[in-house]
Amino acid sequence: MNMNLEPHIKPDVWTMPDKGLSWCDCGKDHPLTLDIVTGFAEELGIKAQDSISHHELVELTMEVWNYESVCRFFHLVLNESAERVHGSVADSYPLGIGLDIVGYFSKTWQGCPDEDCWGED
Repeated sequence: MNMNLEPHIKPDVWTMPDKGLSWCDCGKDHPLTLDIVTGFAEELGIKAQDSISHHELVELTMEVWNYESVCRFFHLVLNESAERVHGSVADSYPLGIGLDIVGYFSKTWQGCPDEDCWGED
């Protein structure tokens, strides 16, 4: 199995600055890394594959963000991330590209603009 996990966009997804919300709510504000996303993929059984389906990409991104459900804005931004990294939204992606899509999404996700999606305090 040949797993090419090298970055697929310039600048490298994993070194680009975070422009969005913090992916982790632990309060330590640590950056998301390829190793962290790979760990989540392993937990979901995705790491052993050569490719990742778009459905699995949604599941992996939800897992990284600890979301139980997502809205249409999440899907729109994930699709935009796929277009930026892969060039288009596809049924499946090579694993390395899929991980980069999760990284790009996570570095740019601003959250849902609809207050109804945020829940109540």
